[in-house]
Amino acid sequence: MKKVLLSTLAAVTLLTAGIANAGNDFYSPSHAYTVMQLGYGLGDSSYKEHGIANIGMGYHFNEYMRSDLTVGWRGLGKVKVGDHKTDFWAVPALMNVYATMPIAHGFGIYAMGGLGMSMNRTDKKDDLFKAKTKFNFAWNVGGGIEYQWCPNWSVDLGYRFTDLGQARVKDKAGYTGKTKADLRSHDVLMSLRYYF
Repeated sequence: MKKVLLSTLAAVTLLTAGIANAGNDFYSPSHAYTVMQLGYGLGDSSYKEHGIANIGMGYHFNEYMRSDLTVGWRGLGKVKVGDHKTDFWAVPALMNVYATMPIAHGFGIYAMGGLGMSMNRTDKKDDLFKAKTKFNFAWNVGGGIEYQWCPNWSVDLGYRFTDLGQARVKDKAGYTGKTKADLRSHDVLMSLRYYF
């Protein structure tokens, strides 16, 4: 019984020391990281709800600035083109920059912005129009709160306004309706980062 208690006490002591050291190393400069993001887009006037998944690589320059490049997939939603709704998916690639202000042990708040490109694909096929792929300029801005609980791991919850350009459909003979729609979205993202 004493061995179990001593082992438990030793494990708790080591864990506490590790957390304390993590606080001292919070936002340590010059750290590369990988990031995985999952989220949900609430869409805009013509762009309906959809899922989001991103992966990427980044670099933490100092305690206030970091940057990453992410490539993602967005889909399982609808976009309204003229009087019709069409399935869509998109593959955006964005270079993002974050400005962070540490506020407490392991916690920070950040503002961010990014630019890039998005490949947008509509999947609707009927008698009026058919699917089309379009490459667009894309951008996003937002903010959030992050928490680094140990030297190698951090998590954050953030909001982003994202503009992926336009979704288009290719009109067939005789169709005179609208053939494009804006892809703008209010996104909620959960991000997990691993520091090398």
